[in-house]
Amino acid sequence: LVEGKGYIYQGSSKLEDHKQSFSALLDEVCPIISRVKAGGFVNSHSGSDRFRTEEAVDFLEHALKVEAEKKVKVTHETHRQRIFWNPFLTEDVLKHPKLQGLPLKINADLSHWCAACERVFNPAQEPRDDWWPAFFLLLSKHVEYCHCRCGWAQGPQIPDPTAPEYGSELALHMGWWVDLWKAQQARGNVHCWIEPEYGPPPYLPCLPHSAKPVADLETVVEAAKRQLEEAYQKEIGGGGGGP
Repeated sequence: LVEGKGYIYQGSSKLEDHKQSFSALLDEVCPIISRVKAGGFVNSHSGSDRFRTEEAVDFLEHALKVEAEKKVKVTHETHRQRIFWNPFLTEDVLKHPKLQGLPLKINADLSHWCAACERVFNPAQEPRDDWWPAFFLLLSKHVEYCHCRCGWAQGPQIPDPTAPEYGSELALHMGWWVDLWKAQQARGNVHCWIEPEYGPPPYLPCLPHSAKPVADLETVVEAAKRQLEEAYQKEIGGGGGGP
């Protein structure tokens, strides 16, 4: 994040550029993380969606090596334009022999997959999603952080998580998040790191011509926060620490 310029992403499609960028950025952030008293870690938008499986694995091997050298925890986000931009490549990467037994950690922002694949995965009603439960179990073994934003078939963010017309999408997402929290609890995690990551426009839809947001972002985030806290207390309680 650069003052006056917003976020500046590594825009190259080349593997070596991304490896060098990851190393340099981790060097920059390490002094900041060292000042965090508890729970500090780095979330990374890693690699490029152009990478094939072998390139993605090459990048992640490099990232894990640098992470170990710097002694800084790094999660790799499931995000469009990046390595983990869809569940199918993600599955290939997670199953790759070179990554078995390595501490690869993922930030599950599953809303991006809903947009990329144009559906909210629902194997109970959609035969085409019969692969989801087995894949989700594999994914859950790596998730250490959750961006808890509800996506839908046409975008990564519903306008308002309290809107009843998105009730089915929210219920599916909430079920995923609860299962991911339970998986972390089962691994002995003291805390589950959660973010109600509803963002401003263009994530938040706007009316045409006026560009006025269709909902108040602060109200949306507060509502999502309450929903997550209630679900966490109901499903996890005090046994696994707080969100």
